[in-house]
Amino acid sequence: MEKAGFEPRKDGGQRVRWLLSGAFFLATAADASSNAFMPVFATALQPATPYLPADLAAGLPIAAYWLMVAAAQLTAGRWERGRDHRLLLAGGLLLSAAGLAFSGLAASVPALTLWRALCGFAAGVVMILVQDGLLRLVGPAGRTAASGRYLSIFFAGTIAGTLGGGFIAAQAGHATAFLAAGAVAGAAALAAFGLPSHRETAAPQPFRATELLRNPSFLALVLLGAVPSRLLIAAFLYCLVPLHLHELGLTAVETGWVLTFYSATMALTAPSWSRLIDRSGRPLLFTAAGLGLSAAAMAVVPAADALGLGGVAPVVAAVLLLGTAQAFGMAPQVTLLFRVASAEMERFGRTPVLGLFRVFERLGLFAGPLLATTLGGAGAASGHGVAAALIGLALLAGAAAPALTIALTLSGPRPADPETIR
Repeated sequence: MEKAGFEPRKDGGQRVRWLLSGAFFLATAADASSNAFMPVFATALQPATPYLPADLAAGLPIAAYWLMVAAAQLTAGRWERGRDHRLLLAGGLLLSAAGLAFSGLAASVPALTLWRALCGFAAGVVMILVQDGLLRLVGPAGRTAASGRYLSIFFAGTIAGTLGGGFIAAQAGHATAFLAAGAVAGAAALAAFGLPSHRETAAPQPFRATELLRNPSFLALVLLGAVPSRLLIAAFLYCLVPLHLHELGLTAVETGWVLTFYSATMALTAPSWSRLIDRSGRPLLFTAAGLGLSAAAMAVVPAADALGLGGVAPVVAAVLLLGTAQAFGMAPQVTLLFRVASAEMERFGRTPVLGLFRVFERLGLFAGPLLATTLGGAGAASGHGVAAALIGLALLAGAAAPALTIALTLSGPRPADPETIR
């Protein structure tokens, strides 16, 4: 499919890569700035809406944000087609800046929820366009490296934003932290305006998700690869680790530092792993190995408890091991996506296919805490709720690895696929 705008590996490619990466880093940092205090800020606004239960008030803005991220990615084929990606990216960043600033000025939970929903839609737009832009700068042999760069920037921005936003909120208040985040998103928009224009010259067919869902290789990749990978993140990092560390007597700040080990591992090691995977040409092998090592990470805490070695150290080890597993297991999934869905990308364009793939990932993030609490509740009667949940997650990831390998190996390359799945 012909493209207009910048092409891979030309003289200006390095400048475009740094502009795009810088804009995405700033955007991610701005979005993550409220991670440390969003539920607290929402709860403080709850008295203005007494009909809203406090628990619901704390979670509603967060749920609205991620719901709209998924909405933006699911509808990518509609808002992206035929439009200038530079203007769409800059517009999404300006929308994020406005949403963040107005979030700081919100006087009620419904108002905060509305502005966070706006930020979520903007974030979904930015995520899709940045990944598409990074992939356009490389050839087929560099797709895993581009995906690894994306993950590294995302997690580096998450660390910077979470720590910076928490510091500003502690020193100057939540509203000031939101306004500062809005300014950072505005700076990201300025960087985006420096990018060259790009749009597809050949208009793809209107996107039909049903066509993609009839592709068994695509379904195998999302259900046995993407969903389990993200499910483990949400179940383990965002649910079971905080609960377990609270039982061990750690404060919220100490728990936050433990969770940061995951993001740091991803940010520091994903690019190196991705380059190695591209050189090896075996994305399926590394995706399956990532799932297998993730299963081992889930088993660390139960094994340590069984040996009488409980405490914080096994949790930190499990977080680091999961970060390592995801660093080389998540990035090659995009390379596999290009191989199993190349025919659909030719018909509908790359962006809507990437968008639907990302929506499936959100389903994993949504289902993770629900599965973790269900498994934990089943084991609570014996006093081993967290351990039971972790064992269940280990079995899930351990089964997904060979199942994905078998499914994609048996399906083989599709007729329109330019490369063989390995």
